[in-house]
Formats: sequence, structure tokens, C-alpha cells
Amino acid sequence: MSDTGPSTLSAYDIIENALRDYGLEPVTEFVRTMVFDEGITAFQNILARLRQDTGQAGQFYKQRFRANEERLRQGMSALPEGEYLNLERMMIDVMRDMDMPEGFYDSPEDVSQFLAYDVSPDELATRIEQGYQAVSQANPETVAAMRRLYGVEERDLAAYFLDPDKAYTTLTRRAAAARIAGEAQAQAGFGITAEQAEELQREGISGQQARAGFAAIEQLQEVFQPTTGEAGGLTQEEQIGAVFGTDPAAAQRLRQRQRRRQAEFEGGGGFATGRSGQVTGLQ
Repeated sequence: MSDTGPSTLSAYDIIENALRDYGLEPVTEFVRTMVFDEGITAFQNILARLRQDTGQAGQFYKQRFRANEERLRQGMSALPEGEYLNLERMMIDVMRDMDMPEGFYDSPEDVSQFLAYDVSPDELATRIEQGYQAVSQANPETVAAMRRLYGVEERDLAAYFLDPDKAYTTLTRRAAAARIAGEAQAQAGFGITAEQAEELQREGISGQQARAGFAAIEQLQEVFQPTTGEAGGLTQEEQIGAVFGTDPAAAQRLRQRQRRRQAEFEGGGGFATGRSGQVTGLQ
């Protein structure tokens, strides 16, 4: 290399530093050939050659920027290397700033999963926060519901919210549905299905509303069960639809029964309605 001019050496030094910053040190010899034998010194041209190379250098490049391969398979565009590295650093910083355990999603290999599924640093921070909340704040019924509905054990709750293969909307919907299912079990002893819980979640029922609604269902059991002259009781699904307002026909049956029972009570029949009174839905 003694016969190489100072300008070429300077260019190579710059390129070598860039390779180090990009985590591409193992392709140094491949790049050395381009610089000294072919006179290629523009770093973007070097990256272009690495993308196209079918040998070991190209394979290492693809491994280093592995998220781009997955993004392309999913029909998304590949991230420019500079943007890729910037997002990678931001995500690692998020992990550290939020006190994630050392070695837990803090390497380029782990972070690539989030880049592959287009998870942003802000979304990652929100997922971590929700993961912590799921572990520290979830009541036993909600934890049990996550296990029953989605097969998620308590020890896996935090990691579940970091699963990049699951869309953020799916995670939040399931967390809310589990809270609803937990309240159904705690307040009324109902083991509702994931479909029922998610339907209530889509209707905008919050955890607090679920608690009040299922408590009302428990209080209205006497009304739901038939007396002489009434054609059958309301099924569990109808009870839920009547109280939460998702089944107009069941809500109408409940109102009719409440009026009939109230008339019987006022007429001296000795029968009282549920303690919650005229509960036919949630506001």
C-alpha cells in the first residue's frame, strides 16, 4: 500500500470508519478490493455493491440489515441504512431508559424484529409501559383471563406486549378484552369467550363499565329467571346483551320483566326486582 496516494488512503480511512459505524467490519477485505483495485470510494456505491453481492460479503450485509429482508417479504420498502441504524439506536436507548433487563431486546439482532414489523420507537416505549402495567397492576381475574383466552402466562405478560409479530392494536384489544373477561368472572361468575369479550371492547365498554355491568347482571338474576307464566329465562349471552345494550331484543325482554315484577311487587305479590332497579344498559 506504500504506492497508494494520500487521497486514496484518506478516503479508505473514512470508509473504514463508516464500516465500523455500520457494524460491517467483516466485509473490510471486500471493500478494500473495491477501493484499491476498482477505485470505488463513494460509500453509497459500496453499499449498493454489498446489497447486490451474492458472496459472503453480501450475506453478511443481509444479516446485518436483516429487518429489510423481512420488510421486503411483507411488501414494505427497505429502510435506508442510515435510517435503519438511527432507529436501531433509538430503540436500544428506549430499552435502557425504561430499565429493561440487560440482554433483553437490546442487541441489533433483537431490535431488528421491531424494524421488520414497522414498530416505531414511540410505539415500543408504549408497549413496554403497558407490559409493566400488565404485570404490576393487573388483578388476578384479568391475569387468569389472559391465560384462558390467549394462552399467556403471568410470567410472559410483559414480553407479550413486546412481541413485534403482533400488531399494537391487537395487543391493546386483547388486554382490554381480558380486563372485561376478568370482571365478568369476578362480578357475575361468567366465563365469557374471547369473542364475547372483544365484542364488548369494540362497543367501547371500559373495564370500569364492565365491572358495573356484570355486577348489575348478578343483582338481576332473579329477574332473568322465569316465574310462572313467563316463557323461559334469558341466556347468559342475552343477559350480557340486555345489560350492556348490545342486544336490543334482550334489552326489551328485560324491561318488560322488570315492569311486570315491579307491578307484582306493588300489587302485594311479595316479589322484588334486582337491587339495581331498572338497569337495562350502560351509558
